[in-house]
Amino acid sequence: MRSLLAGLLLFWMAFSAQAARIGLLVSGGPERQEVIAVARDLASRFRLEGLPLWVKIYDPGKDGQQALSVIRKARNQGVQLLIGPLNPRANGEVILAARAYGIPVILLTGDVDPIKIPGEPFRGVFRTGLSPRMAAKGLLRCIAGQGRHHLRLLLSLNDEGRLGLRWLKLYAWEYRLRIEKVVWFGPEDTYLYPKFEALLGADAVIIWCDQASALRVARALALSGLHLPVFWGPQIASETLLSGNSDLWNQPFPASGLYLPEKRSAFPFPLDLRISALIDAFYLAREALRRGHSPSEHTLESLGKIDLPGGTYYLSSDDHYGLLPQSVGLFTYGPEGFRPYCPPGHL
Repeated sequence: MRSLLAGLLLFWMAFSAQAARIGLLVSGGPERQEVIAVARDLASRFRLEGLPLWVKIYDPGKDGQQALSVIRKARNQGVQLLIGPLNPRANGEVILAARAYGIPVILLTGDVDPIKIPGEPFRGVFRTGLSPRMAAKGLLRCIAGQGRHHLRLLLSLNDEGRLGLRWLKLYAWEYRLRIEKVVWFGPEDTYLYPKFEALLGADAVIIWCDQASALRVARALALSGLHLPVFWGPQIASETLLSGNSDLWNQPFPASGLYLPEKRSAFPFPLDLRISALIDAFYLAREALRRGHSPSEHTLESLGKIDLPGGTYYLSSDDHYGLLPQSVGLFTYGPEGFRPYCPPGHL
């Protein structure tokens, strides 16, 4: 009996030494419990495959104000990889703290702007899912591929709208698209008919705004009786939002390959941008474990070209985002669920 117990103890010690410990950075909010449940479900799946992956939950604060203390705690508890946060405004503080304690982090939201991070801007920082930059690029590639050339933009007068304008302007020239007019609206505006009139005559109208504004715009557009060739930014790629708001049905928006029906069936979670990025982040860690390595900056870089649920990534020492543009598609939503409009790989 003692020999058996000793053997079990040695096995457990070896198992624990190779186990991956992931710190999930998720602050308070309506999405917190859903994200935690998805993370634990994925970790449980991997353990059933024989891959020892464990998740600990940390709250970095709404804007990352607690990032330093919680990431210090995570390091002391043996966490090897951080995933999060959910709020892009917390990214800066999380990156600083993660670097201070030498733990790589996979961001789920926002963009990493190299200009704002001197030195080695991507050191220890990865990104999964659909960033605003890749969303804009995929959106414009689809529009150009349909032979549409003259664009007009309807943007919310806030951070979301300004971010959309930045990336849409940057990539429009690449696809030989002309932005003829930019129309701004206040996020609380409800009377939008004059704004819609200014968009008439465009080959495509891109609406880029936050979710609350999107609902008001969609309802106002439905009541206006005007028929505009509307394309949305990535913010409406939320199954919870779309399922309860038919004014947004059958209108294209960018998302990753995870929204394809054949991929969707494998993940019984309501999809949105954060959940799809979370799934890919966990599958990155899974791939490192499958190759016999604990997740670290070096082992994630060395994965190279890899197919994840959301699409194909190509990771290297100088590209920690790596999602290939052809992995982005445009989708619509309706009673039958998500359907490809410009399928990934066919833009």
